[in-house]
Amino acid sequence: MYRSRNFYMRVRGDLALFTNPATKGGGERSSYLIPTRQALQGVVDAVYYKPTIVNVVTEVKVINQIQTELHGVRALLADYGADLSYVSYLSDVEYLVKFHFTWNSNRPDLEQDRSPNKHEAIMTRSLKKGGRRDIFLGTRECYGLVDEISQEEYDATISYYDGQSIDFGIMFHSFAYPTDKKTPLRSYFTQTVMENGTVCFKNQEDCEIMNTLSSYAFKTPGQVKPVDEEYDIYQSDEFKEKGGH
Repeated sequence: MYRSRNFYMRVRGDLALFTNPATKGGGERSSYLIPTRQALQGVVDAVYYKPTIVNVVTEVKVINQIQTELHGVRALLADYGADLSYVSYLSDVEYLVKFHFTWNSNRPDLEQDRSPNKHEAIMTRSLKKGGRRDIFLGTRECYGLVDEISQEEYDATISYYDGQSIDFGIMFHSFAYPTDKKTPLRSYFTQTVMENGTVCFKNQEDCEIMNTLSSYAFKTPGQVKPVDEEYDIYQSDEFKEKGGH
């Protein structure tokens, strides 16, 4: 099966909120101390995504010291009153992320759109531009920035937690979204350990816990712009940026 080359990026922001599901019910949310694979995949998808491909995050390196901030948030109640709840954010975060993409085996109808060189070229340009869509670190109020980095920079950058092994226990890993109306939404949880500041993410099939969720509205996929057309647009933009007319 096709697998793209590895890509590397830096993700940073003033605040992040990778919500621990155990804290959602009471209204006072608290962040995991490190990002989940699902959250990082959302960041990568915001950089570049098409139904033709599946972005796969394999590693994250935590660069800065883990710090939290408690913010009071006014919450609107059902009777139009307001209440004050507290949200625990991560502050001054910086992560280095390693990822690649594969073909989406659930979309054989897009087989003609599987052009490795063009998808990789668009991903590279999208990284240099900081992403095609806005970057959020867990939730919409936590805006993030993305920079392309090299493999050498990824390997050479030292984490605050270099030389340490930290066990974060069972953490949310990712969702498996249904590919038809009969398949349920599934969530995966796994034991998560950080070695020398780096977390190597497991595949979903290797996670220890899987939950089946019933509430998910499957939407029939729509039309997709061909990668050839997108690549031509990118080539044209690059030509203009270099002073062409």
